[in-house]
Amino acid sequence: MTDDAHLLFMACQRFEAGKAIRGAFLLTDFDTKPLEFHCTNPIRPTSLQTVLYGKMLDSHMMVDLIGLPLVNTLKQPPSLILVQEPNLLRLRQRLNMPVLWIARESAIAVGADGDGSDTAMLTSASGKFDPLVLIASKECGMDITVGTPLLSKVFNRFDLLEPFQRVLTALEQVHQQKIGESK
Repeated sequence: MTDDAHLLFMACQRFEAGKAIRGAFLLTDFDTKPLEFHCTNPIRPTSLQTVLYGKMLDSHMMVDLIGLPLVNTLKQPPSLILVQEPNLLRLRQRLNMPVLWIARESAIAVGADGDGSDTAMLTSASGKFDPLVLIASKECGMDITVGTPLLSKVFNRFDLLEPFQRVLTALEQVHQQKIGESK
């Protein structure tokens, strides 16, 4: 993977006191310059859906209603999908591209890999940024092997969590402007 690599940063955010959720992605080049941005309409599960899905509701919303539909809108495939939600790791079961959960070590609960997920520490050789943890789904530990060399090159120059902040800020603006809402 070289300078023509594309990174996809995918995040979700809750709104309306947790009653609505939206997801979005920012596809960037090797320098984290934006290439594509897409977001979902707000998803508001009903009380019946909440009861019927139970603990699986978040996973269902993030994979089936947010992640997969967003990936299907891509004009160009990413080299790697980076997510900030552990439930989005389940996308990997449905996609033929590497997916990694990336976070600061302090943000990941002790035992987060208790399900057998593979983890690796990513450090910035430049020393500009705090170390990050990469987590791959337990079935796809090779995603770390594939993603680490590319992310190491980018992480020496750019904070890999900063594009997620761009996605979340854009989602806030989209939600405030009621984009995608029924009239």
